[in-house]
Amino acid sequence: MNKKLLVLGLIFISQFSFSQNKRANVWYFGSQAGIDFNSGSAVALNNSAMSAIEGCATMCDTSGTLMFYTNGFMVWDRNHMQMPNGTGLLGGSSSSQSSLIVPDPGNMNQYYIFTTASDASGGLTYSMVDMTLNSGNGDVTTINTPLVNSVSEKLTGFQKPGTNDIWVLTHEWGTADFYAYLVTATGLNAPVISTVGQVHTGPNNAIGYMKMSPNGDKLCLAQSRNNDFELFDFDAATGVVINPLILPVNFYTYGIEFSRDGKILYAAEFQNEIFQYDLTLGSSAAILASKLLLLPTPVGSEIGSLQMAPDGKIYVCKNSSNFVGVINNPATLGQGCNYVDNGFDISPHQGIEGLPNFIQSIFTEAPLNPVALFNAPNHICPGTCTNFTNLSINGQTYLWSFPGANPSVSTDVNPTNICYNTPGTYTIQLIASNAIGNDTLTLNNFITVYPNPAPQGIAQSGDTLIANQGANSYQWYYGGVLIPGATDYFYVAMASGDYNVVATDVNGCEVEAAIFDVIAEIQSTINYDQLAIYPNPSKDFIMIDSAPDFFRGGVAAEVRISIYNVIGMGVIQLQASNLQPKTTIDVRTLPAGIYLVEISFGNKTVRNKFVKE
Repeated sequence: MNKKLLVLGLIFISQFSFSQNKRANVWYFGSQAGIDFNSGSAVALNNSAMSAIEGCATMCDTSGTLMFYTNGFMVWDRNHMQMPNGTGLLGGSSSSQSSLIVPDPGNMNQYYIFTTASDASGGLTYSMVDMTLNSGNGDVTTINTPLVNSVSEKLTGFQKPGTNDIWVLTHEWGTADFYAYLVTATGLNAPVISTVGQVHTGPNNAIGYMKMSPNGDKLCLAQSRNNDFELFDFDAATGVVINPLILPVNFYTYGIEFSRDGKILYAAEFQNEIFQYDLTLGSSAAILASKLLLLPTPVGSEIGSLQMAPDGKIYVCKNSSNFVGVINNPATLGQGCNYVDNGFDISPHQGIEGLPNFIQSIFTEAPLNPVALFNAPNHICPGTCTNFTNLSINGQTYLWSFPGANPSVSTDVNPTNICYNTPGTYTIQLIASNAIGNDTLTLNNFITVYPNPAPQGIAQSGDTLIANQGANSYQWYYGGVLIPGATDYFYVAMASGDYNVVATDVNGCEVEAAIFDVIAEIQSTINYDQLAIYPNPSKDFIMIDSAPDFFRGGVAAEVRISIYNVIGMGVIQLQASNLQPKTTIDVRTLPAGIYLVEISFGNKTVRNKFVKE
């Protein structure tokens, strides 16, 4: 890989590092409950200092080491001590999503804590944490900067594709307005406001989660006392929310989560029911009709938050329970998603209603780096075309370069009819790309175009057509039709017309020559059917049977029989006074091949061929 390509690769790695790290590997929630995912499996933790009725958030560094956690109004450091200034944040103690922690794209040591109040009693605010302070344990440096005056208890985030910037979304109370703030290296941009869907108003209707799909194309929220969920499309490039779809249920709505690929939605009622929806079906009616109640239904506890975890499973918070439920295969439709009600033991602690809130793009299935590979015939003849087989791994788009060929570039997956006219050696380059970068494969001198074969021509001597010698093989044609067995550099024309020969050199390259309007010098005055030869082919003897009237009026001594090989050389000559219309000839001494039998009597001549085996 050259330096330019290496720089590009580093840029892509930097842009997507946040979605491929371990920042969500430690959870604290509920009544001092905790889970550690750093081993690859869930391990219960017993060291939390936090009690969180609902909303909470944790943040690890990129290696999975805990940095700090919050319930929206207090902040604890990695040692489970309250941070300096780490109290009095305006996240509500009973806000569904009281807090969300967002790394500062412009300062790797600084973090935003966004907060929402309970029951629309307050708005969206943010505070700042500086991890260089307090001996590296962090300090809250800015507290409660206001953004929106009154919001629902809804707060989610997503990394803008191709950047380090983070979208932070909430919903205004009393309107149908979504607010999408883009957190950049220079701070917060002005919000993108989308007026779409239901107005958030009414008693307790601020309650419930809002979640982005991990791939950023869907957004779903709970309208708790309306007994429904709202599903939207989200444009992660612009921050715009569009296309509402209402998913009605029977009771208060709360928890929401998507499968990691964003194709399946899971939505929970407080009344111990979790539903699955197939989002791949396209139409609103089909999505609504795909609603499936997961079995077994949770027993004995209210269902709270649903949260994707680093192990690829969705965890389900159950109020006042020493267990969390687990959806083990969330990308599987139907009961095969395998919901287990008492799926993971967090004893002696309990969940309440919330699980930690994260930037959802953390849980995107990390795309794999592309690897460019291809194959093709690497020796061809001039003036011919070849096809390329793409063997790349993880590629999405492709750019081919064929210097010296026609065409010289292609974006096809498997380019065909790439033509080379001039002998030489040629370099091939393939760039395979996907969302996280590209890989370049350059094979110098990969294609060898053989030299042009020796020029070909045809000379005529009598009935014999002679091609230029020196080729590896020959094939003759009459009137464009292949002549079986005519594979030497010469051929005896058996009839007038057009002939051509294709000569092939040692590299397998072909060159063609043609001769037109050949006139066979000895023409039959009696048709071939007046001279029968049998058996044909023959190994030993042939019988020559000519028409009875061929001998009338003549002198027997003047009848001649001649047999010629393919180059016109006479190999058998017979003349006898007692020659009969049916004559047997011994051909055992002749080499295998094609021969011409000729009978002449006066000015009459007949000919026919036979094959000696």
